[in-house]
Amino acid sequence: MDDSRSDQRARARDLGLARLRRSTRLSIVGATALAGAFAGAAAHSNPGHKAPATAARQRPQKATAQASPPVTQAPTPETETPPPATAPAPPPPVVTTAPPVATTGAT
Repeated sequence: MDDSRSDQRARARDLGLARLRRSTRLSIVGATALAGAFAGAAAHSNPGHKAPATAARQRPQKATAQASPPVTQAPTPETETPPPATAPAPPPPVVTTAPPVATTGAT
């Protein structure tokens, strides 16, 4: 009689442990799937980091005839444009005796 009770208890314990192992595995698989789903949703929600579709799909065209580059004339002094003016350099910082406005650390 004592043996049958201990067998029932051992069997119940083993069944409970097996159920716990299965639920743990299911939880891990579910968490991994959810993490992947959220990562995919986050990746698709930020459209600014995609490669341009036209650059990836362009095929090199075969040249059937040699095309010569366009010929340009050398600039003459009358047609030459002056270089664009550059902005003047900013003035150097002013040295003052006043303490700085923003401080860090202890007061």
